Amino acid sequence: MARGGDMQEVELLDGDEDVAVQPSPPARDRRRLWWVPVGAVAVALSLVGTQLVLDAREDAAAARLAAVPGVFPPLGDELGVLRTISQADATGIWGGLRLGGARTAGILVAPDGSQSFTAIDQRTGDTLWSTPLLGPDADRAASLENAYGGACQGDGTRGAPATVAACLVTDGFVRYEDDGTEERSPATTTRVVVLDTTDGHVITQWEVEETSQLALVGDLAVVGTRSAERGVVVVAHDVITGDEQWRYQEPVDGTLVGSPQEYWGLMAAGDVVAMHDGHGLAFLSPTGTLIREDLRAASRDAGFATDPVTGTFAITSYSSGSARITTLLAPDADPAGDVVLQGEPVHVSVDDGSLPGVVLTYLSHAYAWDRQTGEQLWEAEVQPSYSGLVIRGRVYLTTSTEVLSLDGLSGEVLWRTQLPSYGMGELATDGRDLLLLSSSYDGTSDGAVTVYDLASGDELRTIPYPEGVDDVQLLNGLLVGWSQVSEEITLLE
Repeated sequence: MARGGDMQEVELLDGDEDVAVQPSPPARDRRRLWWVPVGAVAVALSLVGTQLVLDAREDAAAARLAAVPGVFPPLGDELGVLRTISQADATGIWGGLRLGGARTAGILVAPDGSQSFTAIDQRTGDTLWSTPLLGPDADRAASLENAYGGACQGDGTRGAPATVAACLVTDGFVRYEDDGTEERSPATTTRVVVLDTTDGHVITQWEVEETSQLALVGDLAVVGTRSAERGVVVVAHDVITGDEQWRYQEPVDGTLVGSPQEYWGLMAAGDVVAMHDGHGLAFLSPTGTLIREDLRAASRDAGFATDPVTGTFAITSYSSGSARITTLLAPDADPAGDVVLQGEPVHVSVDDGSLPGVVLTYLSHAYAWDRQTGEQLWEAEVQPSYSGLVIRGRVYLTTSTEVLSLDGLSGEVLWRTQLPSYGMGELATDGRDLLLLSSSYDGTSDGAVTVYDLASGDELRTIPYPEGVDDVQLLNGLLVGWSQVSEEITLLE
């Protein structure tokens, strides 16, 4: 039986005509038949075009983020071993100046104890150029491992290659024993050497005292010494000519002179020079004038550093019985520019600049502050670890149990996910995804990289560490694998 939907109306006629012959059905509108497939194609093309636009935008955003200092190279589904090197050879990676790509330069101690300023392509181990600094030294040759003597500073800002290096070159060194003791070998020669990082040629050099400290502040190479006989002497030199620009001296009976064992050092603090010893911090202007001593007490039991992203000098007090307080100094150290915040700064390993003027701290909760005014912008009721990321207006943090994404303007938790079985670790990004670098130092599990979607927090995949690697870091643009049982360092890709 025909279905009702297929029935045709038939007119019965008299006569001999064959009624079995059915009339032809009416012709369909061919324009309608054309519209249906064309409309479907148009919708499909529209969807494809929209997806292409979204993909292009994501690719462009990822490319911009890939250029931000601290961003990992793209990771696949596994980590391969590029090469392995000794800890002595690896000092060029974490202590060297970045020249762009995987190229670094720094003081290299050869097997015979001689020293040179050497540029190396760390991916291959090839030497690009080398400038001799000191000849062979049998004592130094016997102390290639766990020893320190001399170092270089570059003029490059974070993420930018150095063009000039100022090096404190000395044959004196300190060897660190396994039991924590130190064995010092006194210097017979010490000098500052300024070199061009393009080819390593010496620009200028001058002799300094054995106990000298060096800081590169703007276009000045600042050298400081301290002794009971002469007190503290700080001399600033033009980094290109070596000419003395100014000199600062504390009186012999000044309060800065302490025992030789007391810590003594210089460092850049924005545009000024920070001078620290057992009595705390004092600050010298770019022309050598003592401009601040009021922070000595606050900085005695404190941590301090220059933020590599903003250049801000921060002092975090750890005084017993009081909450941790962080003081941010203005670049010129003017007290009127001090901003005092609750908590200690979150170490932001990647900051794409999408939250300008925002400072993150942590204590019992996570906090965001206005850098200029010190106004609290938000407080999130989470207990984060000390490190995090700022990407596309979001803040990424970890707690003891979770990975979190917060809105950078409001502090609202956008997503949260439980830590994987691999446990806690450092957060990182390869520009497209969020990476959790879990170590295996506690021996309870293997280490791995857990990959999350930046937008949703969905776990995408897990990348185990190669055999013999317990932890991974990004140093000078290289993935460096560490082992708890081996002295070798593994470079990964």
